[in-house]
Parts: sequence; C-alpha cells; structure tokens
Amino acid sequence: MQLRRLGSTGFVIPPLVFGGNVFGWTINEKENFTILDALYDNCLVAIDTADVYSSWAAGNRGGESETIIANWLTKHSCQR
Repeated sequence: MQLRRLGSTGFVIPPLVFGGNVFGWTINEKENFTILDALYDNCLVAIDTADVYSSWAAGNRGGESETIIANWLTKHSCQR
C-alpha cells in the first residue's frame, strides 16, 4: 500500500484512516481487538479517534476508544 505524508509531522500513513468512534460503546473490547488485528494485518495503521467519542452514550464519559486502543497496543506490543 502506498503511504502518504501526514502534513508536516514527518509521519507517513496509508491513504485510508479507520474511524474509531464505535470503539467502547457499540461493540465490546473483544470485538474491537478483532477489528484492530484485521486493520494491523492489512497495514491500515491509522485510526481516527477523539476522547469525546461515545461520551454521549449512557454510562460513558469519553476516552473509551482510546482505552481500548491502548489495551490492544499493550497486549500486542511484544508479539508484533
């Protein structure tokens, strides 16, 4: 997959970015991990996320998607 520069950050990312706003309120962590595994396996390593995603859902306060992504990174950091 061709990578593109991300503005003037020095980062390069794929031209597709996954929308992570569903993490933490419409699917559980296990299902999120399955999605993150598939994204990583297909070189889609850019995820759009914001700590306000899911803050409007009952019982959430925001930051749920970031917590799930951090849990996945922690679990997989030594395996990949």
